[in-house]
Amino acid sequence: MTRQIAQFVLLLAALCESAGQSTTGVDSRCVYTFNVPACECGQTPDSNTDVEVVKSLAVGLQAQIKLLVNEVRQLRDDNVKMKEDNVKMKEDNVKMKEQLAAVNPGGASENGRKAPSGGVVYVRWGRKTCPGNATLLYSGIAGGSYYTHKGGGANYECLPREPQWGEHTDGLKSGTYIYGAEYQMPPANSPFLKTNFAGNLLNNNVPCAVCHVTERHVKVMIPARKQCLDGWTREYGGYLTTSHYNTEYKKVFECMDEAPEVIEGAGGRQGGAWFYTVEADCGYTLPCPNYIEGWALTCVVCTK
Repeated sequence: MTRQIAQFVLLLAALCESAGQSTTGVDSRCVYTFNVPACECGQTPDSNTDVEVVKSLAVGLQAQIKLLVNEVRQLRDDNVKMKEDNVKMKEDNVKMKEQLAAVNPGGASENGRKAPSGGVVYVRWGRKTCPGNATLLYSGIAGGSYYTHKGGGANYECLPREPQWGEHTDGLKSGTYIYGAEYQMPPANSPFLKTNFAGNLLNNNVPCAVCHVTERHVKVMIPARKQCLDGWTREYGGYLTTSHYNTEYKKVFECMDEAPEVIEGAGGRQGGAWFYTVEADCGYTLPCPNYIEGWALTCVVCTK
């Protein structure tokens, strides 16, 4: 494009120079009209030749101007198309990010670094709040199947304090139910700290807290340990609990916080799901030592 503009300038200069040489003492018609006979303009053969040169230069100049105009128009059209393509590209990029966020919330962030993933959720049994930098999703009430029922759920559940209901009919009729949970740890056999409840835990209802940590991705409850393994973060520690081996149907093992709280105003033996501390029994295949007969097993909840 720059080369063509230079050619245009050279042609223009040549045209001006030729026109200046050919118009000295000549009728203006002979300068601006190329079909006037040379004899009518009083031109000599040489001056007529100059006019032909100017005419030739003008024709070439017109062709160059036409070419330049076409190229400018093409550049303008290309520029408009490029802007339209850029707008569409930005719109497509926004849609792609929205789709990526919907499919993979833990994907890359706008600055290219990996965004936080969904993290990990765990239940802190026996407490109403979460430890450390964990976020409290909700503070709830421990519940489960009645301790003498053969059926029902085997696990404990952390029930929210404010349930939401759907379609229902009054009265018990489904055949399976859920109950609150109580501590079954008499003072003489309770390894728990009295930091958060100085009284007797026995028959008091059990609180729970559902906790969320975003910067870690997996969790594990380790029985018979108070500290996490290297590279893992300790969320909380306490003592291993489950149902009674003889008077209750089986429940899962859960880690009860070492300094438990109670739900106020809900004491007294009412049944429901029960939590007992778990002790080591060396009478069978448990290796003793290192395990010790009759000692309550510790536990720790770890994340990474």
